[in-house]
Amino acid sequence: MPTDVPTPTPKIAAIVPCFNHGRFVAEAVRSCLAQLESDLFVVIVDDGSTDGTTPEACARLASDLVRIVHQPNSGPAIARNRGVREAARWVQPEFLIFLDADDLLEPCFARDLVGAINADPDQASVSHAYCQERLTELGTGIWHVPAWDPLLLLITNLHPVTALVRRSHFEAVGGFDETIPGYEDWDLWIRMSERGFRGVRVREPLFVWRRHSHSTRVFTDIARHDELYKAIIERHRPLFDRHAIDLIARSNEMLRTFDANWIDETGFPKPLQYLWKIRDEIVPELHLQLAGARSQAEQASAALRHSINSEAATKAWYESFAAVRFYRAWRRLVDRLPRPLSAGANASMRAAKSFLPAGRAAAPTPTAPPTP
Repeated sequence: MPTDVPTPTPKIAAIVPCFNHGRFVAEAVRSCLAQLESDLFVVIVDDGSTDGTTPEACARLASDLVRIVHQPNSGPAIARNRGVREAARWVQPEFLIFLDADDLLEPCFARDLVGAINADPDQASVSHAYCQERLTELGTGIWHVPAWDPLLLLITNLHPVTALVRRSHFEAVGGFDETIPGYEDWDLWIRMSERGFRGVRVREPLFVWRRHSHSTRVFTDIARHDELYKAIIERHRPLFDRHAIDLIARSNEMLRTFDANWIDETGFPKPLQYLWKIRDEIVPELHLQLAGARSQAEQASAALRHSINSEAATKAWYESFAAVRFYRAWRRLVDRLPRPLSAGANASMRAAKSFLPAGRAAAPTPTAPPTP
């Protein structure tokens, strides 16, 4: 009997909440359905879109692999939980993928993240796998997310919401907290950590964050960071109290490592103030200098083009005279003659020119050639 029994492909449900992102959602869904070696289904939750086009854009995507849910606007936490419940009734997935409607998955996202979980020696404790993130459009580069670190997780969110999550572990912690006004994904990872679960990282950028606006919800949450972080601490107060000393030491170590623990009366680190000075004074001046250099280069280029055009126009003006055209034709004819004949032809031309009145040997010259 064969000893290598292939592992069955697990069912995966991609949960795609969508609010007024109808222009992007089809591409997001296509990136889900293009996953390699995956048995994948998609649940789109139209979260009360108000732009007049998104509900229909979502509805057009319905198929045997894509289910559409419409609900009043309730926010991403409620929309994602609704999508999970719908997927559980529909296909009973083993894994969940949370993907915003304006983002994309690389084709090997599901395969590689499932592989990372299956390769872990302690699979039972792994709640989810996550990967690095590629930023596009208004964003550039790759977010090289850190490896799983329960203590660092209490200081900063380690990775985006787009991850591959075991449905059993997600349901064990109660899904997304629908009562919090932001950072609901960070809160979810903390609750999983409290239960002894952990994430595993794949060091490849398999998720694409399309930053198409300066006013996305991420930036809204960041603007309210202090308020939201205090709320996270209060919701997980026993956990923060238990690790308070370690958190203080780790935070101070990070300040020292980042050269940010030397402050003055402003309350800001001196190196950071120096960087701000460069940003606000030196960089704008460099931009002005570069702009001046570009302007000078453009002017020189324009002058060169004008010179070339002027030379071409002058030549065309000169060649337009009948005498010049006759002379060019005569020269072409004479140059094709054998040498004895061409010598005689040239002598005849010189003799003919000697009989012309003074000033008739050259073409008449206007005051100036035309300006191009």
